Amino acid sequence: MIVNWVINTSPLILLGKADLLKVISPLASCWIIPNSVISEVSIKSAVEPLLAQLAKTSQVLCQTAPMIDPIIANWNLGPGESEVITLALQQDSHGVVLDDLQARKCAQILNLPLMGSLGLVVKAKKAGLLDTVKPAFEKLIASGLYLDSRLVNQVLTAVGEPVTSFLHPT
Repeated sequence: MIVNWVINTSPLILLGKADLLKVISPLASCWIIPNSVISEVSIKSAVEPLLAQLAKTSQVLCQTAPMIDPIIANWNLGPGESEVITLALQQDSHGVVLDDLQARKCAQILNLPLMGSLGLVVKAKKAGLLDTVKPAFEKLIASGLYLDSRLVNQVLTAVGEPVTSFLHPT
């Protein structure tokens, strides 16, 4: 069972904008935030309030990977994604939280436990932290996360909620 998650920039920002970080906080014993993610987040918003929300029920650690794993460097990912995956590779009980498709592919190939923003919401429902996922999905979409409507409908069906249509802001 994954007890520690290394989270990337876009999930941290989007879950923060959607006011879902407090909800997902109990899903890990420890949330690891790479320093490159801290730098990327601080360009767009204040980091401290996001970390405080995530730290409601879990430990939050900021870490730096001493060197990006060469296998990961060959993927030409951003600094945040590269450090997230490298830090997770260094520990057995760490999974990664990534929304970027290329970074997700890299993590899958490296056999890392993988979760995205959408998956964290579903996991929160399964853990009894949310009654329904639809309002959280709507908040994520309003916050800027692109979700494929077919995927959303598949997830809604899988968790026993009515299928609906989701419109993306233009």
